Parts: sequence; structure tokens; C-alpha cells
Amino acid sequence: MSNANPPAPTVRLRGAYLGLGLLVLALYGVFIGRNFANVAGGADSSGYFNSARLFAAGQFATEMRTPPEFGPKSELRPQLFHPHGLLPFGRLPGLVPTYAPGLPLHLALASKLMGWAWAAPGVGIAAALAALILMYVTGREFGLDVSLAASSVVILGAYPVFLFTSFQPLSDTLATAWCLAAVYAALRARHQRAWAVACGVAMALAGLVRATNVLLLPALVILLGWDWRRLGLATLGGLPGAVWLGYYNHTLYGSALSSGYINLGEAFAWSHGPPTLLHFALWLGGMLPAVLFPLAGLSLFRAGGRGWIVLALAAWFLPFAGFYAFYEISREVWWDLRFILPATPAFILAGLLGLQIWLERRPLVPAARIRPILAGALAAWTVGLGWFWSQKFHLQLLQTYEQAYADSATAANAQFPANALVVAGLHSGALYYYTPFAVLRWEAVQPGEFARFASLARQAQRPICAVLFDVEESAALQEKCPGDWQRIGNVRNTSLWQLSAAPAAARE
Repeated sequence: MSNANPPAPTVRLRGAYLGLGLLVLALYGVFIGRNFANVAGGADSSGYFNSARLFAAGQFATEMRTPPEFGPKSELRPQLFHPHGLLPFGRLPGLVPTYAPGLPLHLALASKLMGWAWAAPGVGIAAALAALILMYVTGREFGLDVSLAASSVVILGAYPVFLFTSFQPLSDTLATAWCLAAVYAALRARHQRAWAVACGVAMALAGLVRATNVLLLPALVILLGWDWRRLGLATLGGLPGAVWLGYYNHTLYGSALSSGYINLGEAFAWSHGPPTLLHFALWLGGMLPAVLFPLAGLSLFRAGGRGWIVLALAAWFLPFAGFYAFYEISREVWWDLRFILPATPAFILAGLLGLQIWLERRPLVPAARIRPILAGALAAWTVGLGWFWSQKFHLQLLQTYEQAYADSATAANAQFPANALVVAGLHSGALYYYTPFAVLRWEAVQPGEFARFASLARQAQRPICAVLFDVEESAALQEKCPGDWQRIGNVRNTSLWQLSAAPAAARE
């Protein structure tokens, strides 16, 4: 008698692969969690943390801390007393966030669900895992073979820029996840129109996380298929988020189209384009399998019946690369490729689609057998590159590097008098988050201003202290804020100082 259930072995095999995939994802999540820097550190992370704390308290603005003996806040230069990540130039009194509200909103919500200790790691791990899962299902929707779709997950997960942004509270991995969600929902909407609403919601959330994610819109229009009903549903899904963002920007910065980035237009110039595009190409080719470049080109010119797919992938990647090519800081360091991270999945998928097309056009090559081999080779290639660059750039030490900010703030709380004014630069955002001190930005103050502040503080018996990285010490303590500074402590490469209470004339 014949077997009544012949598909059972295939089902069991697929179940085994699914279990293995879930196990790998779980281990990857543990890997991200163990290396995550849960710290309000430099400008970006402290800015997001300070903004999240405002949202959690139901506020848009916070106080600008200034010593009362310096006079009314309205008569002081606000640039002197605002930390990194907060601005004194909004329409509201006090300080308002510099950065987009998306990530802080996620952090504030997570803090209500799991507490502040777990909010940032929870959001970071969830964003990284969501991006990888969406990478797979999106690849499958684009028509990639199972092995190539799985390879795309490994390529993205091992990409050093993805690791860099997933190891700390930055918006880039979250932006990538929401862009992938919008693309996947748009693809699903071609089969079930209701998915168009989810596409709009995901696009709105991507825009909240980073306004330039609006560059994804041309690709979404192509993927939705120029169907007016689907486009209308997507618009309805995205409208609430867009309206709220416009309200937020208008309330804080005076216009629905404004943001906390002051004079952003001055940061763009045509002359930045050629060297930045070369920078992007060299680092993409060095950190991802370089063969993806010709393979992506092959998908573009040999698309056949997949023309709409390739057009959508091009409309996804090229606007991001083109826009940030003219941004002045996009070529400063390797990790500036994080600006185009939300579009990097399009480049990876285009390359893998090109490989699949190449195999299909060779009838003598057993594609079904060789595809998994080549997919595995690309995955192994990327893992090797990821390991090499991670070691070279000490990515797994990011947690240690960032912890120095929190440790320095803890030391300042312990060693500085409670009413101290703290001179700081790179530590200013962390000090605002972790301590109650007023901060004086040494980069903005002039020596004459500092001398007047020091005299006023001395009369009010207010100590002046400083928290500085070693690379800041000379410029801060000798050029901008000269005086008789005494070192009172060190935290790794950060030093803690206190200005002598006696004026220079009295000491002489």
C-alpha cells in the first residue's frame, strides 16, 4: 500500500530549518544584548535618552540649567549652557531635542513596559532582529530562492555598519527595520490590499525615526503598483504619523517642515558628491562581498520579467545614496555609511537577485544544487569580513568605550560639590542626563566670558569643576577657560578638575 502522507518528510525538514533559524536569531539577539552600550554617552545617544525622558514625562522641553548669579536666562548666550542633543533655539522656553522623535518615542514606550534599565537594550535587540526577519521575508517576496534569502539575512547581520548601529542607542538600525517593514507590506499589498494600510503606518514610523526616510516613497509607489486604491489606503495609514510629526516640528521649531538640525542646508554642497560616492563604494565593497556590485548590475540589465522589482530596488537605494553623497560629513569615517543603512538591504537584495538571474540563464548549471552552495559562500564571505572589521575597529569594545561617559558622570556626582558648575564638551549630554549640574560648554565660551563667570561664581561660593576627555584638556583649560585648575580624579581617559577658589591676584 502506498504512503498516504508523502509530504511529511519535507514538512519535517522545513520544520527543522525553521527551528534552526529561530535558534540562530535567538543567539544573535543574545550577542547584540551582551555587546549593547546601554549608556547616555556622546551627542547622539545622550540626545536620544534626554529626549526619551521628556516623552516619558509627557513633555517637549526641559530647563536650561544656569547659575542664578549669572543673571536672567534671557540675557545669557544660550549656546553656553545647552548640552549635546538639546537645543535652546526652539519656540518653547528652555531646551528642546535636536534629534528626530522616533527613537525616543520607542525608548519612552519601552521604559513604561520594562523600565529604563531594559528600555534601550530591548528596543535595540528588537530592531535588529526585526530587520533580519524582514530581510528574509522581503527577499522571498521579491522572488529570491530560500537559500539566497537566508544568505541576505547573514549578509545584513554580519555587516559591520549594522553591528555598529545595533550595539548602541542609535536610530539607524530602527530606521532600517521600519523601512524594510514598509517595503514588505507594500509587496504584500499587491496580493491583499489591506496590507497597504500597514505600509503607510510603517512608512510614517520610519519618517518619525528619521525624516530622510521619506526617500523611500518612490520605491513604495512602484511596489504598490500604481493602484489608486492601494495608494489611498497607504496614505490613510501614514497620515496620522505625518500629522503628528508636523505638529511636533511646528510646536518645537516653528514649522511642520523644520527640525532641530540648525542650518542643515549649509551642510550640503555639490562638491561633496564625487568623493563621497567613492567613499561609499570603497567601504561597501570592502565590508560586503564585492561581487554584489556586478551582480546588482546584472539584475539591472538582465531583469526580464522582473523589471518592476529591479526598478523598485533601484528607487530604494539610489535616492539615499544620492542624497547623502552631498552631505559634508558622509565621508569622514567608515561608519558614516550608517546614513544609507536603511537602503543597504536594497543593494544586498539586488546583488542576490542578480546571482539568481545569472544561474537561471545557464541551463547546463544545476541551479537548484549550486544556489545553496553559492549562497553559503556569500554568507561565509560576509561573516569573515564582519569578523575582520569588527576586530580592526574594536566593535565589541563599544560598550566599554561608552560606559566611560556614565562612569565619569557617577564620579562627578560623588566628587563635585552639589552646587558646582561643570565645564564640559563631549560629556555635556551625559552630564545633563545623569547629574543635576549646570553645564558650561567650553567650546562656545570665550576667555573673557569665563573670567566674568568665574568671578560671579566665586562671589556666590559656587565651585567650578570640569569633566574632560584627555584630548579636550589643553583647549578647554588653557585656551578657553584659563585658571588654576587642580586635577581631582580620573576615569579611564576622562579627567575631573576643580578651579581654585582663590582669584589669581590673591594667590600672588
